[in-house]
Formats: sequence, C-alpha cells, structure tokens
Amino acid sequence: MTDTGTRCPWCSALLPEPVPPHCPSCQAALGGAGAADPVVPGVTSIDAAAVLRGASAAPKQRGRLLSFLTGDVAETEVSPEESASLAPPDDAVRREMLRLELEAERAEVMAEVVARKSEALAEQGIHISQLGGEPAFTEPTLEPDPDAAAKGPTKG
Repeated sequence: MTDTGTRCPWCSALLPEPVPPHCPSCQAALGGAGAADPVVPGVTSIDAAAVLRGASAAPKQRGRLLSFLTGDVAETEVSPEESASLAPPDDAVRREMLRLELEAERAEVMAEVVARKSEALAEQGIHISQLGGEPAFTEPTLEPDPDAAAKGPTKG
C-alpha cells in the first residue's frame, strides 16, 4: 500500500490536492497551501515569549495552610533545640517505656485470666457470690502446684 498523497499531521487522514487550510477530517489548521509542517506556537514549536513570561514572573506567595496542603513548604534551617526534640530518647526514657510496655502486657494477661475464670464459672452455673472466701482475683504463679505431682500427668 503506497499512498503518495499528503497526510494531515494531526489525524493522518489523506488530504485532497491542493491542501486546504483545515483538515476535512479533524478540522485542524494546516497552515496554508503547500505547508508541509505547520507551526503552532506551544504545540508544534516552543513559544519563546511564553517561556520568558513564565520565567520572569515571581512566584506568588501562598498562605501557610495552602502551602502545607500542596507540599510547597520552603526549606528552613532547623535550630539545635528543634533537632534535639527529634532525637531518639535517652536510655532512662527507653527503660521507662519498656517497663510500661511490660506492665501493659502483664495487665492484658491478667485480664485474660480473669475472663477465662469468669467464663468457666458461667459455664458451670456458679455465681461469683457463691465462691465464698476465695478472692475474686488472684495472680497466677509460676511455682509448681504440690498436688499436681500426685495427680499425675494431664492430657490436653
């Protein structure tokens, strides 16, 4: 397939001879009779005047909120006080954080123990007031039960 006719640079439609000022298919401006490559500033060539206008215009100051939302925050130097506030905590603070974390985990385990005991009592139909002198909350111990050895191994 060899077409020797002129084609529209915008839609590649075959153009009739002589070349019309506008493409019959896409209505694009073709630049006049006999123009092989039309020049459209800003589309097919760089518009130097527009580039110079854009370069000479000073950037408009935005409000702080709009700058924050768009990410156009000017780089500022960080003072030593601000950099110190962003530094990792010292060892004493880390120890306290770890202690609080362990305390929270311990409280979570204790709450789970109480919930399981409550569920077991509810399954057996025993109300908490029927427990008598037994305290409602006892901490689990890691010491072995002396009666457990006499009972033998448990399956489970």
